[in-house]
Amino acid sequence: MTTNARSAAVSHLVDRDYLAAAQSYTHDAHRRFGGSDTGSTLLEPGGRGRTAKGLASLTLAGLCFRLVGLDDRGETRCREVELLAGEQRDHVREGVESALFSEFVGDARAVRGADPGDAYTDAADRYRACAPVDPMEQVTAPTFDAANEVVLHASRNTSAEVAWDDIHGSDTGSVGYLTHRPAFKRRTFPGVVDAVLDAGILHVPRGTTEFNNANFRCPDCDRTDVNWVAGETVCLHCSVRMADR
Repeated sequence: MTTNARSAAVSHLVDRDYLAAAQSYTHDAHRRFGGSDTGSTLLEPGGRGRTAKGLASLTLAGLCFRLVGLDDRGETRCREVELLAGEQRDHVREGVESALFSEFVGDARAVRGADPGDAYTDAADRYRACAPVDPMEQVTAPTFDAANEVVLHASRNTSAEVAWDDIHGSDTGSVGYLTHRPAFKRRTFPGVVDAVLDAGILHVPRGTTEFNNANFRCPDCDRTDVNWVAGETVCLHCSVRMADR
């Protein structure tokens, strides 16, 4: 589900209006947490994908606030994530999902500039303790998509760009396929956050892409590689709106 607030956040990223983006991501998160469209609560199994998506939006809001120098507001958003994700972690019965919510705690700490190490270590320990039979099946769940989102998005157009395959181990039948996730994030994600803050730019997330599209040209870099996301048609490299040729 893509909410209007989430689409608005992406449009604000295109405009590089990070304050407005932070507010829209916050709105998206609170709408998902409220469950107004389903009547479900945060801890219900069927609603965890929505809850996880809300945690990702709130983490991105924290990063956007930091981009405009509002570190106090960014920290508040991230601490909200830590509290909500910690509650999820401590109350879900499924061990894999409890580990996943520990990852969210680590991600939020990294975004606010704190040491995320303990949270990622806890996530790895939880993955080992539950040792699922089919790790590959687990990582296709909506909760995992949401837990991948922030690092994939934030790393776009940085020297540390992360691909989906980077996040997991190489053996799809081993618990190492899952324990690789928090180890990778611990090693990589704080540097990604620093790179975004140093550049002062958070590019839009990657949506549907096409290389060498003859119908569009970037007004900044003159390339013809297109990224369609949240109703926007932008340059895959610059995240500026593409002009028709």
